[in-house]
Order: sequence, then structure tokens, then C-alpha cells
Amino acid sequence: MPDMFSRRRLLQAAPALAAPSGLMGQVRTLDRVDLVDPARGRPIPTRIHMPAEPGLWPVVIFSHGFGGSLAAFGNSGRAWASKGMVVLHPTHTDSVQLPDPTLPADDARAVRAALAAAMGQGASGVSLTEVMERPVFLRSRLADIGFLQGLVKSRDARLPAAVRERIDPSRIGMGGHSFGAYLTLVACGARLAPEPQILPSGFRSGLVISGQGTGRLGLKPGAFDRMSTPLFSITGSRDFGAAGETPDWRLEAFRTARPGRQYAAILDGFRHGDFDAPDSDPALGKAAGRLRGLQSAFWRATLSGDASGWAELDRAAGASRAGYPMEVRRR
Repeated sequence: MPDMFSRRRLLQAAPALAAPSGLMGQVRTLDRVDLVDPARGRPIPTRIHMPAEPGLWPVVIFSHGFGGSLAAFGNSGRAWASKGMVVLHPTHTDSVQLPDPTLPADDARAVRAALAAAMGQGASGVSLTEVMERPVFLRSRLADIGFLQGLVKSRDARLPAAVRERIDPSRIGMGGHSFGAYLTLVACGARLAPEPQILPSGFRSGLVISGQGTGRLGLKPGAFDRMSTPLFSITGSRDFGAAGETPDWRLEAFRTARPGRQYAAILDGFRHGDFDAPDSDPALGKAAGRLRGLQSAFWRATLSGDASGWAELDRAAGASRAGYPMEVRRR
């Protein structure tokens, strides 16, 4: 019988399975683990935050924005880990900080040039929105997520022993920011035209930070109307899209997915890159910290079966009003 079902492992797992709601524990971080997908010969540099305490914990796979890396949303990942989640932060093929040696040179140059132009650091012959539409990036990201999900589900030996000993393969959530939020929507049931050949599925919930509405990236009208996976969609009043779309556009999945356990938060004054601000930030820290608390409640509710997580979200939505520093909605 596998080691995870030994008496010792079950005793270790009991606190994690029974009482995650009050946990505010120590966090252990593996700064970089290179997980190699042999089917593509592609190394996936991954940062992992997890509870220091032994146990069997739910897993969150978090996908960074276009051009980002494993370093993205570290404050959030550590906060979720302190509340009982093992959080994987993979680096995708579009990363500028950690370039993928398997990415064709033309695509790599286009990513760097388009991102630099978007930040006002030069001209580019192609826009950021055009580069993001290149099929290689969605295809590679979906393969990354599918590969990592497979490692978790099988508790594969390629994962470090400390991670294998802490993951519950039956409880996996997906989250992401910007292009990673788009990936999260797709993995949680959004329909694309055309449909991708590789499509990870089976996630219990999705955290969508600065997500996408219809009109780009293969998302057509009606793309979200069959979605029933619980979602927590997040935007800010200054969180505009790469083509100038409004923050309201980012909440289309929240408005049109099947109702029931769909949540949204709109943070006043927050721009596209503000959502992982540290608690110490004088302008953003208080709201960002509260947001991380609600995100942790969402993970506890959807991945740990903790009813207090739903109650916390419902209280926030019930007490919220338009124009508040953080407006929370439910449908």
C-alpha cells in the first residue's frame, strides 16, 4: 500500500483535512524547481510555497501574466500557503526574465519588443495584443498546466519529496493574473473558437485576477455561459485591458457564467499590476491584504470544504456597496 496511506501519514494529514479555517502557519518556499516535460523537452522553472507543517494539503496552480515568471504574486502565494495551500508558480514560455530555450527566436523577439513598447520603452512592429494571439503561447501554457496537473495527480517522483508529502491530488484549484487569468478561464470551462487540442480540466475552482472578456483570444459571445466552476473574479477601477478595454469587461465571466458560488471584487484605484501589493504599501497594502484574506477564504471553501470560507465571502458581499474601497459581489 502507498506510503501516503500509512498510519503515520494519516495522522500527519488529520489536522490539514479537519481544521484548515483557523490556520495561519509557517510557510516553506522552494525558490526554483525545474520540472522537465519530456514530451516537449521543456524545463518549467517553478516556485513552490507550502505549509511547513506536515499534512495533505490542497494544491493551487497559479499562472503569471504575459512576460512574467515564477516570481509573480509571491505575496499572494505565501499568504495562501499560510492558510493551508500548496501553491505552484510555473514560468511559462513567454517569460522575459527566464527565457524558454525551446521558444522560436522570432516569437521570443516579438514578446520582448511588444512588452517594451507597451511600457513606452521603444517601438514595435507588432502590438502586444497581436503577439498574445499567437497560438504558440496558449498552446504551450495549456501544456504546462496539463503537465503540472498530471504530476500532482500522480504524486510524481519528479516533484521534490517535501512537495509530494504535502499534496492532496484530489483537491486542485487554478488561478492566474492577466494572460494567466485567461488561461484559468479556459481551464475552468470557457469555450474557445477554435477549441484547443490540449485542454486541462477537473479544477475545483478558479481565481481570475484581471481576466478577459469576449472579443479577443478566441473568446466569442457566449464563451462563459456554460461555466459552472466556482470563480472569484477580481479587477480594479483602473485595471484596463491591453486594447483599452474597461474594468467591467474583465467581469464578463462573473456576469454570464451559471450563477451559484460566483464572486467578484472591484478594488478602487487599483491598476493592472497592483493586486499583489505588500501589506506594507502605504497606499495599497490594506486593501491588498484584505483581498488576500478573501482569496484564502475562497480556496478554503472550494478546496478544503470549509463552510467558514463561504460565510466570509458572503458576509463581505452582503456588506459591500458600489464605491467602497473594495466592492464584493456574489451571484
